Amino acid sequence: MRSVPARFRTLSDEQWTNLLVRSVHEPVIDGFEFPRFPADVVQSNFVGSSNETALREASKFYSFVKDNARSLESPISDDSVLLDFGCGWGRFLRFFWRDLPADQIIGVDVDPVILSECRKAGIQAHLQHIEPVGKLALADRSVSHIIAYSVFTHLPENVHQHWLDELARVAKPGCVFVCTTEPRRFLDFVAGILPDSPSRWHAALRRAAGNIEDKKRQFDAGQFVYIPTGGGDFRDKTVYGDAVIPPSYIERVWSSRFAVRSYHEEGFWQAAVVLQKE
Repeated sequence: MRSVPARFRTLSDEQWTNLLVRSVHEPVIDGFEFPRFPADVVQSNFVGSSNETALREASKFYSFVKDNARSLESPISDDSVLLDFGCGWGRFLRFFWRDLPADQIIGVDVDPVILSECRKAGIQAHLQHIEPVGKLALADRSVSHIIAYSVFTHLPENVHQHWLDELARVAKPGCVFVCTTEPRRFLDFVAGILPDSPSRWHAALRRAAGNIEDKKRQFDAGQFVYIPTGGGDFRDKTVYGDAVIPPSYIERVWSSRFAVRSYHEEGFWQAAVVLQKE
């Protein structure tokens, strides 16, 4: 696998982001070939935006992960092994490619088609297909950093619990795990969707949500809230929907696998949770 040249590894996060943005339309920069990008619609279907917009959104989370890893005395370095759980088209794999050797970056996803897009684009990482309720082809205590952006926002409780156990299995002691969850304001967003919304996803979400006030009461009582929308191929509603997880649930349930270091409701559209394997 190809790693990023030393001259790029000294760039600031902002400079690296600008270089990745430049690579959207200029895949060879200073004689070095960057991964290509899938079609705009493929990008948007996974992350809600494409190209420069998608990269600049990702840059904030990328820096957030690194900053928190440093503050928890587990900085990302040449010795790290990073797992992107639910890597999609490789948006975050492109960013972390600058920080550690390519053969120590792992991306997994339930969608074999998007993994094929990653390979076709030239993403430099170990790419693995996983079943919706499957196992990671990784050894116990083998991963030092885990990210899961907009993944636990979609898993029903039984699948959610399964993958927490599996991620805890592969996490080294001290492993920093940063993920996102939907905060309570997501329920306000769903409540505001008009019945005749032109967005098929919004309309389906509103129908599947049922009584939003009941959902808010469940959330306020610390209960796991799941809206079974389904997500097309490879993601039926038994394994994919929209999950809204209270901070009290995270503290109560997740802490048996990872120590909850912080919960950040602001800064991203979703809430960000910082955890660490003790």
